[in-house]
Amino acid sequence: MKIKRSIIIIIMITFFFTVVWFLQSSNYRDIPALRSANLSLYDVIIIMNNSAFGYSSMQAYTVFYTAPFLIFLNHLFLSENLATIIRGTNREKLYIRRVVKIIIAAFMFAFLHSGVNLLFTAIFFDYSLLKEMNFTSICLFNTVGLFLFYTSVGLIYELIKEISHSISISFFLTIALISGLFFFEKLMMTQMWGPIKDLAIYNKMLEKEWTIVDLLYIYVRQIFVVIFFYLIGSFVYKRKDFI
Repeated sequence: MKIKRSIIIIIMITFFFTVVWFLQSSNYRDIPALRSANLSLYDVIIIMNNSAFGYSSMQAYTVFYTAPFLIFLNHLFLSENLATIIRGTNREKLYIRRVVKIIIAAFMFAFLHSGVNLLFTAIFFDYSLLKEMNFTSICLFNTVGLFLFYTSVGLIYELIKEISHSISISFFLTIALISGLFFFEKLMMTQMWGPIKDLAIYNKMLEKEWTIVDLLYIYVRQIFVVIFFYLIGSFVYKRKDFI
C-alpha cells in the first residue's frame, strides 16, 4: 500500500510537470514561426529556460511549485504513528527521520522536474545543439540547486507545523512566505543578492554569465540555509510537548 501510494504521487507529479512544460513551451516549438522571428534554436532554448517566466523560472519555483512540492512531501510517505512518536526516547533521531523524508522528497521533486525538462527538450531539439550548450550538465547543476532549495522549503514547512500544530496553517503559511520572498526580492531587492536569485542557474549558465566557481558559492549559500533551518527545527522539535 505504501509503495503503491508513493508510485501514484510520483506519476501525478510527473504528469503535472509534463503538462506545465508543454503549456509553457507551446509558443517556442513552432520552428517556422521562430525562424520568421529571426530566433535561432540556441536563443529559443535560452528563452524557454529563462529565470523570469516559464517552466524553469524563479517565479515558477517559488509561486507555482511550492504547493505541489508540499503535497508531494505529505503524500510520498505514510503519516507517523502518534504512539510511536510518544514512545520515542530519542527526539533527535525522530527529527532526523523527518528530515531524511524531506531530503528524499526534495531530491525526487527536483529530479522529476529536471527529468521532464531534459527529456522533452531532447525530443524537440537536436542533440548536437544541446551538447554544444552543455544542456545536460546545466540541467544536472540546476537539479542540485532545486534539491537544496526545496529541502529548505520542507524544513520551513516542518518548523511552522511544529509551532502551529496544524498542517493546514503550515501549508498555506509556507506558500505565502516563499511566494512573498520572491515578490519582495523582485520589487525591493533588484540590485541586491537574495536566496531566490540563486535559482537562476539555467539562465545564467546557458548565457555563460556564471562559472563553476559561482555555482559552488551558490551551493554553499544554499547549504547554510538548510543547516540554519535544520538547527532551528531541531531545537523546536526537542522541546515539543507531544501529550
